[in-house]
Amino acid sequence: MSLIGRYIFRQIVFALLLTLTTLVVLLWFSQALTQVRLVMSQGQTFWLFVQVTTLALPALISVIGPVAMVIAIIHVLNRLNSDSELVVVTAAGAPRMQLVAPVMTVAFIVMIATAAISLYLQPIAAKQFRAVMTQVKADVIASMAQEGQFTRLNAMTLHIQSRGPDGTLNGLMVHDMSDPANISTYLAERGRIIEENGGSYLVMERGSLQRAGQTPESITMVGFDRYVYDLNHFADARDVAIYHSRERSTLELLFPDTSEAYYQENEGRFRSELHERVSSMLYPIAFAAIALAMVGFARTSRESRTSLVLIAVVWIVGLRILGFAVANLARQAVWPVFLMYALPLSAIALALAIAFGYTRGLEAIALHYWNLIPREAIARRTGLRWLADTMRPALRSLMRQSGFAS
Repeated sequence: MSLIGRYIFRQIVFALLLTLTTLVVLLWFSQALTQVRLVMSQGQTFWLFVQVTTLALPALISVIGPVAMVIAIIHVLNRLNSDSELVVVTAAGAPRMQLVAPVMTVAFIVMIATAAISLYLQPIAAKQFRAVMTQVKADVIASMAQEGQFTRLNAMTLHIQSRGPDGTLNGLMVHDMSDPANISTYLAERGRIIEENGGSYLVMERGSLQRAGQTPESITMVGFDRYVYDLNHFADARDVAIYHSRERSTLELLFPDTSEAYYQENEGRFRSELHERVSSMLYPIAFAAIALAMVGFARTSRESRTSLVLIAVVWIVGLRILGFAVANLARQAVWPVFLMYALPLSAIALALAIAFGYTRGLEAIALHYWNLIPREAIARRTGLRWLADTMRPALRSLMRQSGFAS
């Protein structure tokens, strides 16, 4: 990379780090506000609060990383043009690669970081987040049980005489009405809530089980030394042992257990999630190429670049929305998988063709048909004259000068 290329690279990296840090902090605070009730109303520790909010960061960074990169590239290129540095580089006869190389180098770095997060870190964070929330729900059940009071949790009523310093529940009574045909009452000297295999369980010791029969006179009573009671359906942690597709590792998505009932019911989700993780690596390259095509060539101070920036933003946002839509379609069919890769790859090809000036032959044809469109009549009838007046100069200028050197 040349001296001017290293200079542009440093400028973009500095702007990227600053933008990414700002966006991550803002989004972290927004996540923190939604989870603050864990500390305020459910009696959890501050460390758990930090842990829960931090586990959500990989998913956020994978989304906002390419966005921060686009903001950094557009900001740096606009500033270089405003300071006439792009004009000097162009007038000196520098090849296009002097500008393309640093921009695409940053894009490749962001692509590698996005791949590491999407393929490895994000599934681990999602699985750990679920485990932490399962523990939180179990702690909520234990914390809601007040000494000497009856506590109602869905179809379960809980009563304890006292709570030990180590969390032991003494003088325990559990009345289970989840199954109207088998209403059960558990009495135990003590009990403790434990976590095992991602689930929450109440282990009761030295007690009895009373279960009502078909008639009020028929009651079954069984004594026990140790009894394990499942709390998962009361803690709203259904299917805690089954991890969803977003919580599976990439290796598990590549080689799933086809005999698993959850996979057989959600095969489309596994397919969509796998290809979404892989295809998301292409979007940083596509975004950088689009930004380069729109604002990557020198312009005089008289020419406004606002419209070109607007075109770049609309192109990038539209491309990503289409990507999400195609990923949803891939859950129902196989053919949209092709589009998941075709969309970013076609955007890369078209944007780089514009940036390198390979579309000049097509510009005359496009401009000819553009002039045949009755834009004034359409604008008068639809009331969008202001949009036509705003976009026409930018489109004409882009068609006339698709590269930053003539």
